[in-house]
Amino acid sequence: MREDDITEALRSNQPFEDLPEISVESIRFEGGPPDLTMTLNVAGRKVTLYGELKSNCSPLRVAQIAPWLRQLKQGRPDAGVAIICPNLSPESQRICIENGIDFIDLAGNVSIRIPGSLYIYRTGRKRSAQTESSPLRDPFSGRASRILRVLLEKPRPWRIGEIAEELGNASQSFGPFDFNISIASVSKTLKSLNEQLLVRRQNSTVVIPDPKKLLLTWADKYRERYKWRMRSSFKIRNPFGDELSDVSQGLREKAPYFAFTGVVAASREAPYVDLNTIDVLVPRDTATMLRSIEPETARGADLRIIIPYDSGVFLYSRNTAGIPIVSPVQVFLDLYARGGRDLRQAEYYLSTVLERQWRGQ
Repeated sequence: MREDDITEALRSNQPFEDLPEISVESIRFEGGPPDLTMTLNVAGRKVTLYGELKSNCSPLRVAQIAPWLRQLKQGRPDAGVAIICPNLSPESQRICIENGIDFIDLAGNVSIRIPGSLYIYRTGRKRSAQTESSPLRDPFSGRASRILRVLLEKPRPWRIGEIAEELGNASQSFGPFDFNISIASVSKTLKSLNEQLLVRRQNSTVVIPDPKKLLLTWADKYRERYKWRMRSSFKIRNPFGDELSDVSQGLREKAPYFAFTGVVAASREAPYVDLNTIDVLVPRDTATMLRSIEPETARGADLRIIIPYDSGVFLYSRNTAGIPIVSPVQVFLDLYARGGRDLRQAEYYLSTVLERQWRGQ
């Protein structure tokens, strides 16, 4: 979105359209910085607000200009000084708040604080297609998420080429899957993660300053899509028995490749809740074969057959005593996405398995 489009949205009162006592009365440009001076009518009272227009307000960009905006605001104690963007992510909003910076986005997220005069605060507004402006790749979807799996499985300094090579080598190790991603795609994904302050560039390498933050950010995105993926899942009665080894052996007669996830996978490393459903991730062609299982009697917990959104879910899967289990990262994602008591187990699993793995214990 161009700065002219942002200005036009301000003139039409878009950020405040459902706040009847607040309206944009005038906007004028004075050559900056900042870019503009805006007069707000707040319940009949005139309020001056200085605005800095930005078409890209990623956390990295906001963090870079935060010191300057904070200094600008300190020199104008009787007015607001706001960064104005098409949309501000929760992380960008947090950086603004921590630095005492006002903000306005076109989705309607607003924070304006003028001591002794005015306080407006509203967040949680979702961005729309009209306010979408980021040209960066979504690092949490599809093939790009394979890069996250590498970073979280081995949170060490990585070069771009090393990540692409790691995925190529994994294609030879983890089932009949091709995990390969081009170096250009790896670079674009890392650039997006850097803009969101989830990785940090150090010369020719990237490091993960906080693996837990990266995983939880991904988990929130993963949960948004999980319910749609579950629509294609289905349950079958379990004719194999209560022991996971028996279930695994029985499935191998029908499925050339599969892996357990969710509670049944977590319970082998960090028991927390009782098992009532066994979650099994399978490729789409395998799912068709499993639909034919129709036992007269059940001998254990039902099997929930789940078709993954990307073959990357099988990356770093483990095979213990003939039982295939997805990686700890994937176990956590599926527990977190289900919520309820599974979310409590996800938190327990994170502290007892993943964080210990990251510390090298």
